[in-house]
Amino acid sequence: MKREILSDLELNLLETIETEGSIRTDQLRKDLRLGAKENNSRFHRSLSNLESYALIIGVEDPHPETHMHANIWQTWDTRTGKGIDPINISYREALAKLLEKTIDACVLAREDQVRKWFPWSVDMEVTKEELVKTGRIMKAGLFIIAPRIARS
Repeated sequence: MKREILSDLELNLLETIETEGSIRTDQLRKDLRLGAKENNSRFHRSLSNLESYALIIGVEDPHPETHMHANIWQTWDTRTGKGIDPINISYREALAKLLEKTIDACVLAREDQVRKWFPWSVDMEVTKEELVKTGRIMKAGLFIIAPRIARS
């Protein structure tokens, strides 16, 4: 199926990225011998196409060499850890983490509104009370707040 959709260059790029796991743009060019300027447009268009097909993802290199802004390319499977043993987490722990991170992102939320965010409100009420007890979220009057606010 991929052969019918992707160009030869796109296939080569995808196969190289799959093989390497993670590869920086400059190394990808070098490996495929596409360093010449006349290849710039085709190279970047092909990477863009692969991204738009959701086959690869590029993230900026957090430790670039001087004056070099290069992406690190990976397949989505590599990036999301497909094939890695999943972390076992209970339903209750997952709810707690979801609510905790949601409140942390909101910083401050009216408690009566939080109930409307999640359709599984019965389970979320118990989870919310557990988070308050353990200090992972806090109550302040009608509001639920992220603990980092109290520390500010």
